[in-house]
Amino acid sequence: MNFKKFQIVICIIALFNPISLVLAVSDAIDVIQQVIKGIPCNYNGICEPQWGETAEFCSDCGGAVYISPSLPIVVAESIPEHPEIPKSLIINNNAVYTTSLDVTLSLSAENVFQMAISNSPDFAGISWEPYQTTKKWTLTKGDGKKTVYAKFRSPDGGVSQVISDTIILDTTQSTNVFNFEAIAGDSQITLSWQNPPDPDFKAVKIMRSEKFYPSDPSDGISVYDGKGTSFLDKGLKNGVRYYYTAFTYDKIGNYSSGAITSAVPQKPLPPEEIPPEILPPPEEIPPVIPPPPEIEKLTLKDFDFWQEDKKIPLEEGIKIKTETEKPLTISIPYESVPEVLKTIMVTLEKEGKFFSFLLRVNKEKTAYLSTLVPPEEAKVYPLTFTILDYKNQTLKKISGQLEVKKTEARPLSVPWYMKIINSVLNWLQSIWQAIKNIFTF
Repeated sequence: MNFKKFQIVICIIALFNPISLVLAVSDAIDVIQQVIKGIPCNYNGICEPQWGETAEFCSDCGGAVYISPSLPIVVAESIPEHPEIPKSLIINNNAVYTTSLDVTLSLSAENVFQMAISNSPDFAGISWEPYQTTKKWTLTKGDGKKTVYAKFRSPDGGVSQVISDTIILDTTQSTNVFNFEAIAGDSQITLSWQNPPDPDFKAVKIMRSEKFYPSDPSDGISVYDGKGTSFLDKGLKNGVRYYYTAFTYDKIGNYSSGAITSAVPQKPLPPEEIPPEILPPPEEIPPVIPPPPEIEKLTLKDFDFWQEDKKIPLEEGIKIKTETEKPLTISIPYESVPEVLKTIMVTLEKEGKFFSFLLRVNKEKTAYLSTLVPPEEAKVYPLTFTILDYKNQTLKKISGQLEVKKTEARPLSVPWYMKIINSVLNWLQSIWQAIKNIFTF
C-alpha cells in the first residue's frame, strides 16, 4: 500500500469527523488496528484522548489498565498472537469425570490482565474479562467428553495461543437393585436383593428410617455399604416399622433413585396368639382430601419409558412392552409434579410380592427418574404409580401393565473376508467330492 495515499485517506476521514482528529503519521496504522476495532488504547505510550484513551481504560494515560464491562472487546478482533505467554487451564483439579455441569477452572498465566473462556474453540460471542486464577464454569448439556478453551491477553496487547482441557460428564442415574425384600425376625430384619448388571456398578448403600423411606443417600441412618446381596440388621425394637431404601452407585458417584422396602420386627408368636387385623369403623376413616388439579389430571401417558435410549410407546393406554436384561428407565417431566409432594413411587407386583422404587429428581431438575431391571420371566406384571404428599399421604394412584418378553439374541455379523473364505472352502469341498466320485466310479 502507498503510505502517502494511506495518510491522505486518514486526513479525508478527519475532515468529515466532528471531533478534531490529531494523528501522528507513525501511529496511523497502529491506531487503525487498535482503536477502529473497538479497543480504546493503542499502547504507544502517548495519551490520545481524541481516540478515546483515558486513564480509566488505557495505560498510555497513566491509569490502571481496565476494560469497562460496558465496552466489551470481542475476542475474535484481538491483537495478533503472542505465543510467548506461559499459560495453563485445569478443570476440577485434573479429574477425569464429573457428575455435574458446574465445574471449577484453575487458570495460570504470566504478565496478563485479561482472559477469555469458552466452550467453543471459536470463542463466538465471548468477551475479554479480568484475569483470575479460579473461575466457576458451566459445561454444555449432555453426557460425554467436554472441552473448555481459554486464551489470555497481556498489558501490551499480546494474545496467547488457545489452550484447552477436557473432562467427561456423566450424569446418568445408576440402575436400582431388584428383588429388594425385608424379612422380619426377633429384634432384627434380614434384607436381600440382587445387584444390577451395570458394568460400572460399584456398591449398594442402604439407608434406614423409622419415619418413612429415605429419599436420598444422606437421609436417615446408613446401615450397609458394599457389593453384597444381603444384610442382617440387628438390635431393632420389636413392634416398630423400619423403612429401608437401597441406593446403588457407580464408580464416579452417580446414585440410583432408590429401591424401597419395610418390615416390623417381632417375637415369633403361636398362630392362635397372632392378633387379627382390625379395621377402624367407617366413621373413623379420615375424609379423602382431593389432590391438586395438576395431580388429578395425571395419567400413564404423562410418564416416559426408555430402554437402550429408545422410547417405548404406550399401548392400549396401559401397557408397556419391554425386554429382559435391559435396564428400564421411567421418567416424568419435573414440571408435571410439584416437588413439595415429596414422593413418587412405582410398584411392580411379581408372584404375590411387591417391589417398589422411588422416582427421584435429577440434578438438572428436568425430570423425576427411576431405572430398574425388568423381571427375568416373560409375562405381564401389574405396575402402579403412587404419588404422595409431604405428609406421605396418598394423593393419586395410576395403574398400568409391564409386559416383559425375552431379549432376542442378535445374529453375529460375519466379516466380508470370512464370507469369501467360506465360499472358497465350499468350492474346494465340492471339487474334492467330484474327484472322489470319479475314482469311486
